[in-house]
Amino acid sequence: MTKTKQRKTKILPTIGISTLGCPKNLVDTENIVGILHGAGYPITADHTKADISLVNTCTFIEGSTNESKEVLNDLSKQGQKLIIAGCMAQRYKEKLFDEFTQTQAVVGTGNISDILDVVKKVTSNLNNGKNTKIVKVDEIPMAVANSSTPRLNTQIGPSAYLKIAEGCDHRCAFCIIPYLRGDMKSRTIEDIVTEAKRLVKSGVKEIVLVSQDSTAYGTDLYKRRALADLLREVADKSGVHWLRLMYAYPTEMDEEMLDIIAEKKNIVKYIDIPLQHASAKVLKLMRRPSTVRDTVELIKKKLPGGTIRTTFVVGFPGETEEDFNELYNFVKEIRFDRVGVFTYSKEQGTPAFDFENQVPEEIKQERRDKIMKLQQKISLEKNKSFIGKEMDMLIEYVEHNTVGADHGLPRIVGRSFRDAPEIDGQLYIDLGNVIPTKVGIQESLLSKKSPGFPVKPGMTIQPGEFIKVRVIDCDEYDLFCKL
Repeated sequence: MTKTKQRKTKILPTIGISTLGCPKNLVDTENIVGILHGAGYPITADHTKADISLVNTCTFIEGSTNESKEVLNDLSKQGQKLIIAGCMAQRYKEKLFDEFTQTQAVVGTGNISDILDVVKKVTSNLNNGKNTKIVKVDEIPMAVANSSTPRLNTQIGPSAYLKIAEGCDHRCAFCIIPYLRGDMKSRTIEDIVTEAKRLVKSGVKEIVLVSQDSTAYGTDLYKRRALADLLREVADKSGVHWLRLMYAYPTEMDEEMLDIIAEKKNIVKYIDIPLQHASAKVLKLMRRPSTVRDTVELIKKKLPGGTIRTTFVVGFPGETEEDFNELYNFVKEIRFDRVGVFTYSKEQGTPAFDFENQVPEEIKQERRDKIMKLQQKISLEKNKSFIGKEMDMLIEYVEHNTVGADHGLPRIVGRSFRDAPEIDGQLYIDLGNVIPTKVGIQESLLSKKSPGFPVKPGMTIQPGEFIKVRVIDCDEYDLFCKL
């Protein structure tokens, strides 16, 4: 009788994942998840079920740094062993071991490909009762994930971000990002198209192109701005229904690029261009271009009826009441479709940290609130102009209404071309006495007549479908529609 050797099954630890910050960071997290999942590690968003917690952090401004620290502190109090990745790891490196004593490893922004090796070492150390300090942070981050890097889409809905480059060659006085992400590093057009095709094949209906400075794409790789070529190739070859561009830079927004956006039907007529200010004096202090007005006029000329989103920083050192009023009047005159306003954050390691004439916090907040109040009024007026008009709606999901007479009843949630995912407004359709099912929607058995959404025999509506809707009402941010 022969003895049968029993093989030991290797049990891998469950990794809890959290991501903070911008869409670029989210893409990094999806690469991390893809790498670990591909190696067999169970992944969860519920850290109470995790053996090791991995947090991809943000430290762009003080608020985002505090948010990252709050998450790390909460997990530490729960006794979770930590791997800290992303921008905080790149910025603070070994200091994080002292601040968060549960930390087992720090992994920088250019070290995503090292994540599997790090997790294996952390696992081995914990199994042997060791709390060792693993540091994987390149001083100058150079690595860029590409189409061959595993990625698992964590987004709920039919949209996905696609990072076209890493880093930034600009050195704006207030911005820490180039010191955390390094200089511009573009991916090849062919590689980006390959990933875009894969996303579309997986069911993605909208691809959102992101980077730190999208309009400078190709300046390192092709020695010229090649975004127009990239847009054309992705639009023509990926098969995506909507292609959206985020993070443009004022002086790099040229006519060729805008002509491609205008020409291609599947590129949404939406420009995200952080202008940061309108005062030439403040822009010079920020080390930003002063051609903001010319840029906006060019966009409006080339994309009539298009949507322009921008962001501004108020309370920058040296910003006077006169400078702020110039910005306020600029917003009032241009009437942007979407505006975000940030108060200046004094970040150590940036040139502006040591600038004189720092603006008090209460004045910063007052100025932010004043512009946001103005923009709410503009946004409401713009939204009202769509009432009675038809538009295409990309369905994201079905939820239960939480307000008004339709409280508790289901409604469809989606977006128009004017709305970037997770940033801008949304479109809503009340379903009335219609209940959602796993395969679509069906008329409620409680009522033969549906006062809300009209249901036809065999009708199904799925996330990722495009439907034609008519706007019937609005508020400052959202549109309310019917078929």
